[in-house]
Amino acid sequence: MKIALTIITIVLGALVTPIYASKDRTADTEQELRKLVQRWDEAFVKKDTETLGRLLADEFEFVGGPKKAEYLASFKTRKANIVSAVSTDVRVQVYGDMAIVTGVDAITIKDVGQDLLTKWLYMDVWVNRGGRWQCVKTYSAPATR
Repeated sequence: MKIALTIITIVLGALVTPIYASKDRTADTEQELRKLVQRWDEAFVKKDTETLGRLLADEFEFVGGPKKAEYLASFKTRKANIVSAVSTDVRVQVYGDMAIVTGVDAITIKDVGQDLLTKWLYMDVWVNRGGRWQCVKTYSAPATR
């Protein structure tokens, strides 16, 4: 009887452990992607194209907009004085080596001595290649809320 209970305990433990390990990995991935979104916001404000270049895959593009090279080049000619960019309501859904990240980016621009706040809804598609997450596609539109 004790042997049967021991075997059952071991089998159940072996079945349950991967479920909890998977949830931990997903939570870790969600946290990592949230940090990458924050890093993107910071790089956007600082015009840090080196950091942005690492965050974006070679095939990155906005839906209906610029590709990676055009996006990065736009920082050299950007005239707007971006004061801050902060993503809120960030939600992450992980599907193995791919993830969907949605949120609202609040961007503050200083224009003629006053701050203007714009809000953008976005959806990013991230892929993990060789242990490194990169954004391959993004869609954004003005937020109405």
